[in-house]
Amino acid sequence: MLLMLTPGLKAQEAIATLHAEGILPEMIVAEVLASPPPADPIDPIVIIAGLADRFRLLDSPSARWIGGTGHAAVTAFRTLLGHPEIFGAACCLSTSFEGVEGAPPPHSPMLLHLEERKSLPADSRIYFDYGTIGLDECYEPYHRDLGAILRCRGWKDGEDFQIHRHPGGFQEITSWQQRIGPALRWLSRR
Repeated sequence: MLLMLTPGLKAQEAIATLHAEGILPEMIVAEVLASPPPADPIDPIVIIAGLADRFRLLDSPSARWIGGTGHAAVTAFRTLLGHPEIFGAACCLSTSFEGVEGAPPPHSPMLLHLEERKSLPADSRIYFDYGTIGLDECYEPYHRDLGAILRCRGWKDGEDFQIHRHPGGFQEITSWQQRIGPALRWLSRR
């Protein structure tokens, strides 16, 4: 099951392609719908509980993935860190670690929170990426710091997490649609 916090990424199509190639089993893809501001904050735990009431979901965290882009990618990452008993993988595209306050890397609330954590969940996999155009071109220092923090906590590059610099990528739905398939393919490798 994949809970996608960003609408319009064509994650269902990417999952169907990976299933046809024998890489992934069939998966439910639940996508948060777009809504005009002001939207209520997304609570993935409430969403997953609602899905569990309607569908038969596997109990294993490795069978439950979460994803998002920009600020929703940070929400996906926080959810995986806070609820490893529910989610086992996260797909975070164009992750906006600076937050709405625009904090530079040494002051990013998410990265500071990550540094303060004593440990990271075992058996989790996370894919991060960022592009090289527009807002995304500012994200490299955040991801460099992210990688250093994850490695200091014992996670291994290419095994527990992947950070991919996507040349030509930017913060637009068309760019994310091209990047979701490779991200899900990486997450499927266990």
